[in-house]
Amino acid sequence: MKLKNIFFTTVVFLIIPLAQTSFAQFSLTPPNINATPLPVGSGARAIGQGSAFIAVADDATAASWNPGALIQLERPELSVVGSFLSTQQDFDPGSTGWSLGDEAVSRGDLNYASVAYPFRVFRKNFVAALNYQQIYDFHMNLDFNQVSIDRTPPALNYRQNIDFESKGGVGAMTPAISMLVVPKLSVGVAVNFFTDEFFGNYAWKQTTRSTGVGRLAGTNITTSYDSDTTFKNFQAINVTTGILWDVWEKEDKLLTFGAVYDTPYTADVDRITNFKSVSTLGQSSGHERKNFEVDYPMSFGAGLGFRYNDALSFSMDVTWTDWSEFKQEDEDGNKSRPLGGVSTDREIDDTYAVRCGTEYLIFGKKVIIPVRGGLFYDPRPSLDDPTDVYGFSVGSGITFKRFSIDGAYQFRWANDVDGEDFGLSGADFDLNDHMFLASVIVYF
Repeated sequence: MKLKNIFFTTVVFLIIPLAQTSFAQFSLTPPNINATPLPVGSGARAIGQGSAFIAVADDATAASWNPGALIQLERPELSVVGSFLSTQQDFDPGSTGWSLGDEAVSRGDLNYASVAYPFRVFRKNFVAALNYQQIYDFHMNLDFNQVSIDRTPPALNYRQNIDFESKGGVGAMTPAISMLVVPKLSVGVAVNFFTDEFFGNYAWKQTTRSTGVGRLAGTNITTSYDSDTTFKNFQAINVTTGILWDVWEKEDKLLTFGAVYDTPYTADVDRITNFKSVSTLGQSSGHERKNFEVDYPMSFGAGLGFRYNDALSFSMDVTWTDWSEFKQEDEDGNKSRPLGGVSTDREIDDTYAVRCGTEYLIFGKKVIIPVRGGLFYDPRPSLDDPTDVYGFSVGSGITFKRFSIDGAYQFRWANDVDGEDFGLSGADFDLNDHMFLASVIVYF
């Protein structure tokens, strides 16, 4: 009897740690957040036109769309834009063996704030602006569970529930200036100082909470795992340059061409992880701090704007982004893709976005009421082939002599988004994204 007890105890102490090791390895690699920029630009007016704003950009948000177009501002402006975003993800677990719930996340943010001032130097017209813009958003919730059954001795029946949450974001402080080179051509430059220090002491946080119960070799086992990962000290700088050219003008009609280039850049960020694992046999905890460098891609966009008359205008943009250069490296020299944490041997294809928009102005005695709409194809980077993302937007507002109030609604959707981008290999999900924006512009 004594020998039998010794044998049984030995099996439990050998097998359970293996199960716990497998559990810990899974929990230490929670779904990766897609650290890609939000769609270029900000503001209710631009979003209401389907984000086709490169060759229009005639308000203070021009610094994010095309700094060369800032020259169109004829008087000082102060603007504030708020946003509310609601995201719904409908998961299909595929062959993973997981049970994945449909998840929804809603949050409000300061989308944009700016002050712009036109002036003249040496008989040249200039417009300078100081802007804050939201660049990255990392909000995501995910609850799922997994059941492991192995009837081969020693038999294992184990159920694990996992709750993953991410929150936070990164903004940029952006000084910009535009100059009228010749009567129909202007150029501009904006310098984006990315940082997480404007509204908190971190960029984004990820938390994983996991509990497990089951039986191993006839013995009841319980496990729990808590992990908190904080990304902070996010620092980077890049430059945006743009031009605006009045190609053709006749009476009320005007055709404009705009182009914008965003330089590639490398972001520096610290990842701080604390975890605690508790099981039937004991507990363990740990702390890790690592520095990462993340290479973000360059992009180039071009657009046309056509004003048919004082009331009606159209616009179209095409943007290319070099996502093949999107990768990260930790302080030990280990390189990987930020999508899913896979090897840099995996390719990420470039993306090409197409956006179209229109605006119709209704003139009153003392006010102007705009009606806006737009359609767009704005694919998101993904391992191997990009994910097709489509959307539409509508917007309106009211403009007085001294200020404007604008609102916009945007809907984006995508089907069969690859779960591997988030560390959920074998799963996919459909994405529905609702965004509301409201802006106030004050003219001095």
